[in-house]
Amino acid sequence: MTRTQAQRSEATRARILDATLQTLVERGYAETTTAEVLARAGAPRGTLLHHFPTKIDLLAASVRHVTRRRLDAIVAELDTLPGDADGLDAFIDSVWRHFSGPLFWAALELWNAARTDAALRAALMPVEKEIFGVLHERARALLGPDPRVPTVVQLTFEMMTGLAMTGIISGDPGFRDLSIRRWKRAAAILLGRRDPDTLVERAKGT
Repeated sequence: MTRTQAQRSEATRARILDATLQTLVERGYAETTTAEVLARAGAPRGTLLHHFPTKIDLLAASVRHVTRRRLDAIVAELDTLPGDADGLDAFIDSVWRHFSGPLFWAALELWNAARTDAALRAALMPVEKEIFGVLHERARALLGPDPRVPTVVQLTFEMMTGLAMTGIISGDPGFRDLSIRRWKRAAAILLGRRDPDTLVERAKGT
């Protein structure tokens, strides 16, 4: 079926945004230039300027694009998790996969740039609020109406963000796995699902 002009335009826009996302992940924010994006997208400069007149327009749209991709990915996974006693561990594992994948790295590049770019920060704040709002909503559906759940979920986000960032330098999978295992126990204790005495992992044979 022949596509309409509007469909072709939307497909081109999506291709440019996908190229921007790919560049953020592979080259970082500093090297996410319009020239690099054009080369990856295979689009003429005039086409890019038609959709995104300035670089901030491109990056603001990329923020929304990355957020939508992040939301689609994690919501699809969370909707498959068990709503039983194993749901908490599964939730933490799911959040970690999300916070250690390429979509998170693209978002992290934008976060870092937003520290000194007021226009980018203004574009980033509402979409980040949206994504974390949806994650909290899905977490409540999965983990139940316990009033402690929002706090534990937010701490999970903060902990996984920090773990991903320290992993940039350390790259130690053993430390990462130990930290996640410890947080699973701590989160379960905070929700009253484990005995506090089980927080410290006993050495084997004791």
